[in-house]
Amino acid sequence: MNRRKKIDPRVIGSFVIGAIILTVAGLLFFGPGGFLAETKRYVIFFESSVKGLTIGSPVRFRGVKIGQIRQINVRLQTQGFKFYIPIVIEIDPSKFNVDGTDQNIVDVIKASVFGDDSILPLVKKGLRAEMRLDSLVTGQLYINMDMFPDTPIILTGGNSDYPELPAIKSSLEVLSQTFEEIPLKEMTHRLMRIIEGVDKLISSSTINDTLENLNEATNQLNIFLQNLDKQLPPVVESLKATLETSQQTLQTADSTMKHIDGKIEGFSEQFEQTVRSVTGAANEAQVVMEQIKGLSAADSDMLKQLSLTLEEINRTARAVRYLSTEIENDPQILLRGRMNGETK
Repeated sequence: MNRRKKIDPRVIGSFVIGAIILTVAGLLFFGPGGFLAETKRYVIFFESSVKGLTIGSPVRFRGVKIGQIRQINVRLQTQGFKFYIPIVIEIDPSKFNVDGTDQNIVDVIKASVFGDDSILPLVKKGLRAEMRLDSLVTGQLYINMDMFPDTPIILTGGNSDYPELPAIKSSLEVLSQTFEEIPLKEMTHRLMRIIEGVDKLISSSTINDTLENLNEATNQLNIFLQNLDKQLPPVVESLKATLETSQQTLQTADSTMKHIDGKIEGFSEQFEQTVRSVTGAANEAQVVMEQIKGLSAADSDMLKQLSLTLEEINRTARAVRYLSTEIENDPQILLRGRMNGETK
């Protein structure tokens, strides 16, 4: 029998190690950001703090990662003594292309900066870079690139080996600047003065006296309303009785008028005017009664005036009733009048 030839483990190990080396080499040379991969670098100058940006932080275009940060430095501009933070980014042009041409967007940008075209087509159309928050927990930032056509093109013009892309202030920078411009110290002093004023007002004797007077006025108002509740029912009942009496008087007067209407027209007109006056008084009394029913607050002068009005209506009603009775008993009194000896 033939024996199976053993495979040397060193050969297997060599193949495995070689495969790993080839894989790593392929990633290093041909992978994203590799030595042989086609990438383009640009520089962006920021004036504010770039805390949260690190080497390797992503560069995104509307959320799509198109590159990463390669360098972060500090540069002093002697003219004006300004500090800038130049951020060198590396973009993979294979991530997106320009529609209608074989050139990618990075080639177009490069041509616009270094080539004969000085119009800066993409930058002029609004291509800008800004810092944005990548993680709220860690505070890491990233570079966001997008089209902002309404923003101005601001370039530092500093010496660099890479074309410069304009940067804009992020929403975080704008918010931070807004908070810095708020006069917190002045607002705090004003708030303290307001608190002190309120404390003095509360602890002053004037406010205590005012509260006591208000409490006393409230108690007096409650007492007045209670007395008014007690006084209103009798007044209403009296007014109802007066109205009933007035209605009876009107009925009697109307009957008398019908009886003597054909005899004395002039007196009839005067009597009808009297009846209309009594009717108007009764209607006014009815309105007053309705108002009294809904009355929630009044003074003593009004009650006195109401009592006087009721007394006047009662006297008028008695006079009309007496006149009607006399005319009904003796119609001739309208022709000859009352004799001096007759009883009134």
